[in-house]
Amino acid sequence: AVVPCAYCGQPLICAGCQAGYHPADQEQYQALFLAESPVACPECEGLLVCHWCKTPYDGGAATTEPVD
Repeated sequence: AVVPCAYCGQPLICAGCQAGYHPADQEQYQALFLAESPVACPECEGLLVCHWCKTPYDGGAATTEPVD
């Protein structure tokens, strides 16, 4: 099954190749939601970017500070 995007909740589809993202194992699944390191699309091997909200899974989310 295609996992939901960690940001918008839509089915996670690669913006580059339109393939649904199916994590190979629990480690890859957790990497999506921890956002500590870049996630590559297993189909096109490019950086995974959500087709719907265009958010890149580039590992940058863990370093952003909340804005007051």
